[in-house]
Amino acid sequence: MVFSGCNNAPSSHCSNKDGLPYTNIPSTPLIAEKPYISENGDKYFLNIPKVEHNKVGPTPGFKNADQVDFTNVFVADEKTSA
Repeated sequence: MVFSGCNNAPSSHCSNKDGLPYTNIPSTPLIAEKPYISENGDKYFLNIPKVEHNKVGPTPGFKNADQVDFTNVFVADEKTSA
């Protein structure tokens, strides 16, 4: 197993002694989280997380995203051709 930028990850070891091998990377060098949708009242927003460097642990409060009103987002459906 590989743990990257995780608080309280198990210690690294390279053998199958005492279980499976673990690799522990202290911080994630570069991460781009997936966009997600949120709503506020009757409005929907696409939240696009910013790229982060040398990250350790979770992002508190989802405060690192650019929020785009859904009126400015193209949503494809089954009738949309490539």
